[in-house]
Amino acid sequence: MLPTRSPWSRRQFLGAVGAGAVGAGALAGCSSSSGGGGSGEDGALTFTLWGGDEELAAFKAVADAFQQQEGITVTLNQLPYADVLPSVDSRIQANDPPDLFRVSYIDLGRYTSLEGVLADISSALPDGYADAFTPALWAAVQGADGTPVGVPHHTDCSAMVYNAPAFAAAGIQVPTTLDAAWTWEELEQVLTEVKGANGGAYPVAMNWQAAGAYRWLSFLAQAGGSVFDDDLSQVTIASDAGQKALAWTQGLYTSGLHDPTFLVQAGNYPDEAFPAGSPLSIATGDFNLPSLVTSATSFDWGATYLPRDVAAATDLGGNAVVVTNGPNAEAAAKFAVFLADAQNMKSFCEATTVLPTRTDVTDLTYAVRPDLMPVFVEQATTIPESLVTASTSPVFTQVNQALQQGLESAFASGAGVDETLQGLQMAIEQALEQQQA
Repeated sequence: MLPTRSPWSRRQFLGAVGAGAVGAGALAGCSSSSGGGGSGEDGALTFTLWGGDEELAAFKAVADAFQQQEGITVTLNQLPYADVLPSVDSRIQANDPPDLFRVSYIDLGRYTSLEGVLADISSALPDGYADAFTPALWAAVQGADGTPVGVPHHTDCSAMVYNAPAFAAAGIQVPTTLDAAWTWEELEQVLTEVKGANGGAYPVAMNWQAAGAYRWLSFLAQAGGSVFDDDLSQVTIASDAGQKALAWTQGLYTSGLHDPTFLVQAGNYPDEAFPAGSPLSIATGDFNLPSLVTSATSFDWGATYLPRDVAAATDLGGNAVVVTNGPNAEAAAKFAVFLADAQNMKSFCEATTVLPTRTDVTDLTYAVRPDLMPVFVEQATTIPESLVTASTSPVFTQVNQALQQGLESAFASGAGVDETLQGLQMAIEQALEQQQA
């Protein structure tokens, strides 16, 4: 039997997340999942998730294989991305959680920090299972008491996708190795030349919209900065590196290089506009390649690396799958372990153009744009461990909310660099103090 955690109460859950871990409207507006109770009909496990067509097909294939092997049905309760966590929160409050749910790393910390919400799956792990995972990501699925509560299912990262004819018109040769990635200054020059050679079309848009505001932290890391110190006890965003990163990224807008319609608190996304021919390059995740293959058919496009400053860096994308502390925790833990075994992870990543979290999953044959995936695979090696630690911390939801507000003011309204950084510093310090209290 799996060890059980003490059951949570509605008051405990609201006390833990009500101070800002969940957006102000999320708990008030959440609706119950269509999957019903914590277990499905005839004892089936319920798995709440979001996903595109390729992802859902891949999840279903693993669920079918698990049913064949274990005789346990896994019902996939698909919801829109924005509805998944409100649904999970609502069901946790009602003591009726799904057996498993998918959660991004940037939201993971607010669940792993809650005692009693997630199940300890230690007894379901085969010998040596944890050793196969990237240590920082395995650490991210540890609960408040240090025991594993799920699996780091996959990761992804951002790189640059560019309009090949537009860059060729400017005589630009894109870097083909990480060591040759453009510096910030070189990228500015490239974008200026691309804009001039293409009738003034906006040459770039970054993918830091809405919940993706945290992707700006890639540039902070490139400048040598971080959100926190090594033990997450001090906020360090208001620094020389922070000033450098914010001044440079704000300058993309003020110099007319960044498409001004793609701000931070926006409902539009660069990967949706890129297929129409503007902007001429975008920062985007590898998981968007399948949709771009379908939509960006009127011109050739390629991929290269994010720019670098004192270091190369990219963001931590991807998702974990966690098990809730309920009557089906033992069976759900078996499924989580099965989902992230080497062969199933390899098949999932190949089908969905994402990256494995296991170091023993190699030699992948990607179903979509296998010529471009090596760029993302190599770019992923630049995810800083400090960014992994920050992104999976219990207060990162509040960090991301602060970034949405602060960066919007800097990019849309021209708020000063020092003013913006001090606002970010204070907001994150407040979140940290509340979490440590």
